[in-house]
Amino acid sequence: MLRKSFALLTLLVACSAISLHAQDHWTFKHRFELRANLRDSHEERLALRFPFPPNFIPPGQTQVFLATPDEGTHAELSVVNVQLDLEYGKWLGARAKVHFQDKYRRNPTSTDRQIDADELFIRVGEKPEFLERPAGTSFFALFGKAPKMERQPTRLLESYGLAATSFNRFEDVQVLVGGTVGRNFYWRAQAASGNPLFFRDPNALAGDNGTNDRRPGDVHPKLQSGFPILYNAETEGLFFSTNHVQLGEGLGYRWQRDDETMGFDVLLFHYKRELADEENLTGTFYGGDLDLLNGTFGISLPIKGDRKEEWGSRLYSEWRGATLIGQFTKQHLAGLQRQGWEAEGGYKFNVAFGPFESVQPAVRVSGLHNRFRGPANFVDPSVWWNWKKVDYGIRIGLAHNIDITVEHAKHSITAARKLDVSESLLTVRVRI
Repeated sequence: MLRKSFALLTLLVACSAISLHAQDHWTFKHRFELRANLRDSHEERLALRFPFPPNFIPPGQTQVFLATPDEGTHAELSVVNVQLDLEYGKWLGARAKVHFQDKYRRNPTSTDRQIDADELFIRVGEKPEFLERPAGTSFFALFGKAPKMERQPTRLLESYGLAATSFNRFEDVQVLVGGTVGRNFYWRAQAASGNPLFFRDPNALAGDNGTNDRRPGDVHPKLQSGFPILYNAETEGLFFSTNHVQLGEGLGYRWQRDDETMGFDVLLFHYKRELADEENLTGTFYGGDLDLLNGTFGISLPIKGDRKEEWGSRLYSEWRGATLIGQFTKQHLAGLQRQGWEAEGGYKFNVAFGPFESVQPAVRVSGLHNRFRGPANFVDPSVWWNWKKVDYGIRIGLAHNIDITVEHAKHSITAARKLDVSESLLTVRVRI
């Protein structure tokens, strides 16, 4: 029944697009993006109480630690992206966005694929973005790997907040249909493969857990584990999987002044699926979903059932040069409850001074509250710590589509003792 409904909607959209907008024409766009970073991560570590067998412990150590993935100052090429867009007016579109390297996004570990498609989808029908509004009631259908419906449309800083990292940073393979009722109200309905549940450090580098350099008896890690939080990892494949289909819905309202100097977009959303007993992920011998929550050697989190459910809201607003973004998500994971929130704001000042074109200071405050605790000797106690993070910085726009972002992250964590996992990040971004 679900497939028949999607097919009917797609046919309706295609017919209306062809009959009403035959005068539109084809366009092809390409975009190349490169990001290089100077990262400084404060060194921190915390001994674990988990009873690791001797062959799990690195040579020269008597314990295993949660530790900063890669402490100190490092210059890195973090992203090379190529994005191709083919469109026929507003009524038909296809995108391929492929990354090379993308060190800060490898999912879930540094040994993940270094070449991958972040987005790969086809869209039929008009799908307004940001604060755009159609002329009237509209419909669309999207098929493929694409961002989650509630993901913020733009980031003022290069880093991510705790809520975005935990819930909607990564794309999902999906069938998404939606449209507007009039110009302002809009709706979404989704069937998706569902992002597997895993864990990662909330700073730039994910940290390594379950990588080949941690095989029992041959433990010599190049990157440390970080202080991981649970998050929705990127889907493994590019094709729709029916194993644990995630269903989602969204209702929203957007408004903008006629002179485009002010507007807002607010969305309410909901997702639900069953957690898999185990999800195999590239780059780690740890399993995702329930296998991760079950821990190892019989030391498990207090889970019950297999339900994974999320609901929340996202706000995006603009006023002249000011941008404000907020989001809140509540999540149930096999009986475990947690919620995350964040608010990000900034103001873009246009300047004309030599190569300088704009200056945009920005600040983000985010939090993660876990309503569960596990055994003290669980393999990763950081998954239930309550967490607050403040990111602040400035983005400087230069000529020739170059910008420089300088930012700093401060954390407040309810760990067994005070931890300093602060990080500074300088990003040079070139877009063509």
